[in-house]
Amino acid sequence: MFKKLKLFNCCFSLFIVSSITSQTKPHNVIQSNDIIVIDGFDTLSNPWTGGFNAVQISKIDLNFDSMEDLFVFDRTGNKITTFLNNGDSYSYAPEYEQLFPQSLSSWVLLRDYNNDNKKDIFCSVSGGIGVWENTSVNDELSFNLITNPFVYSYQYSTNTNLYVSVVDIPAINDIDGDGDLDILSFGVLGSSLEYHKNMSVESGYNQDSLIFELKNACWGHFREDGLTNTCILFDTCGFNVSSPESNMGTSTTRNQTTRHSGSTVLSLDLNSDNVKDLILGDVSFGNLVALYNDNIGVNQNTSFISQDTSFPSNSLPIDLFIFPASFYEDMDFDGIKDLVVSPNSDNDTEDKESIWFYKNFGSNHSPSFYFQQNNLLQDETIDLGRGAKPIFVDINNDNLLDLIVSNFGEFDLNVPVHYSSSISSFINIGTSLSPMFEKTSDNFQNIATTLNRLNLAPAFGDLDYDGDLDAIVGDFDGNLHYFENTSPNPNQMSLNLSISPLVDQLNNVFDVGYCAHPTLFDIDNDNDLDLIVGEAIGNLNYLENIGDSTTFNFELVSETLGQVDVSEWWTNIGSSTPQFKIINQEVNLFVGSERGHIFHYGNISNNLNGSFNLVDSNILNIYTGPNNVPAIYDINNDTILDFLIGNKRGGISLYYGSLDSTVSDNIDEINTTKYILFPNPSTKKIKSNVPPNTSYQIYSIDGGLIQQGFFNMEIDIEGLENGIYFILFHVDNEYHMHKFIKCKLH
Repeated sequence: MFKKLKLFNCCFSLFIVSSITSQTKPHNVIQSNDIIVIDGFDTLSNPWTGGFNAVQISKIDLNFDSMEDLFVFDRTGNKITTFLNNGDSYSYAPEYEQLFPQSLSSWVLLRDYNNDNKKDIFCSVSGGIGVWENTSVNDELSFNLITNPFVYSYQYSTNTNLYVSVVDIPAINDIDGDGDLDILSFGVLGSSLEYHKNMSVESGYNQDSLIFELKNACWGHFREDGLTNTCILFDTCGFNVSSPESNMGTSTTRNQTTRHSGSTVLSLDLNSDNVKDLILGDVSFGNLVALYNDNIGVNQNTSFISQDTSFPSNSLPIDLFIFPASFYEDMDFDGIKDLVVSPNSDNDTEDKESIWFYKNFGSNHSPSFYFQQNNLLQDETIDLGRGAKPIFVDINNDNLLDLIVSNFGEFDLNVPVHYSSSISSFINIGTSLSPMFEKTSDNFQNIATTLNRLNLAPAFGDLDYDGDLDAIVGDFDGNLHYFENTSPNPNQMSLNLSISPLVDQLNNVFDVGYCAHPTLFDIDNDNDLDLIVGEAIGNLNYLENIGDSTTFNFELVSETLGQVDVSEWWTNIGSSTPQFKIINQEVNLFVGSERGHIFHYGNISNNLNGSFNLVDSNILNIYTGPNNVPAIYDINNDTILDFLIGNKRGGISLYYGSLDSTVSDNIDEINTTKYILFPNPSTKKIKSNVPPNTSYQIYSIDGGLIQQGFFNMEIDIEGLENGIYFILFHVDNEYHMHKFIKCKLH
């Protein structure tokens, strides 16, 4: 263990000594959440989650501390995000995301099907439901696929797959109160709800199996209207199984003509009568409908007798434009389950304010929901709606790179296209070793208002050779726009639209098709900035600067620069987002893509008419979601390139580069998750769940010992300078390392 600690300190020394060497490409990356971001009067607790659009909420104990943590699955890009439960807050913990199956898609619900107190995975697979058993042992999270390939149910005299549409979300719950999990879902045909009863108990398997039988094809005797946002109650159910439970109808002819289009189902007891009620969302509407069951009995083929079409009508009703999905989990640490609602679609619906939180002021069996906020989790992260595009640029000329983030747009019903684009700015108020960003504008330099276009993508460089940074901005329509910096103050920008759209010397408009994403770089090494522009189909356009020493002048040389193509094999969509970096005196090209991979190319210098060498089609196996846009820079001044990556979900992920994976592995072995540290960031004190009288040492980011002592409830850090620190706990001959941030909250 002392050897590992020595490696850790050597790693610090490497960072400091190598700061005088040239920039290098990372061999490994470590995802992090530690760079402070201040937005107004709030220091964001989880700034680098990557954003959220259409989420599905479940709880699971990730770190085996007997507290349920937060699992968030986003239908946009099928992205998993994990948070640890600190007792009164959630902290982003990306290290758990890779421990889940990476094939999860469409919808995911975590439920304990075998009553071993470990949440298992229920997920959409082709034609039905796949189940992964939680096989974690020795505090190591793991899952094993146990369905081959899907869950079966005995129905219509045969054992066949229990169908759930990929656009639906079923209810997976104990409907009949016998202790095993049943399933409510809409079938292949029709708009009535199927009740698939788990026969585990009846088959003598002690509530731990997945043995299903269709017991009612019209459970609750209702059907969705299809034309309105209401349900038709007391349906005659001409289509049913031969003997639905308690046998109120026996027709077996499949004569329904209404085709199911898409629904989300949540089952819970809304009125404390021990019979499950329903909350339904529909693909065509933005509201939720609550259906109240009668109280005759669980298995008496009962009917829904009333409905609330503006649920919850006692508070602000749900209004998410289209297709809301609801989830029932304790989100505020009081032991009572709350209601969380988010869209079940990632197209043309709420995105920046898409996680509605209703606190339960009642009980788990008689809830009383009241609206609290429409941006749960989103208010503590960088989230610009849809399609975040980060770029590093020194806005105020202080030799610290700041952050500009543009987007495709934010959902806005007040405009005809339903999206409004923006460009936000974050000033770096930290240091070269420890950056810290403070948001200064949602409409940087008024560019978005001036252009009034979608999918804005700026690039910065001195194009008029006057010593300050100008800007070229691409848009959704494939055009480019030139903004000249006319500020007399070198510490301030003043960007004014000068040429729109950008044209060549023959006055021909540069139009790259759709989604122009420019970068400025002297690719031909003639001491002026050229334009390389990505576009929707995944290629690169090369616009050479043929101007003189005082005036730029672009000419289209190639629409297939380097034969770069980041499109999928089955489509011509690629969404190329290029960035050049000089690494060890060689030009390297990194290209983000629609599929969410970062492509790496070499063999660029003196090869502008040839094919660039594809070094890697998924560098470092980084995946943050589709439409990724990398911003690459040595953020912490350790000479190793780091990554900020935007994605379709509207947020940004942070990855630190590392040269030696063995050193990183040793750090990870020290930095276990057996104990937690909170709050983090903190201004005055930090707390932990380590045992009392545990010895600790606090180290600065350069490896120096700053403070030591014995832990007793909390540690006073008010005297520390703002920055990043490491605390080392010594518990039972083991070392446990945590990174924390000391900051001054605004």
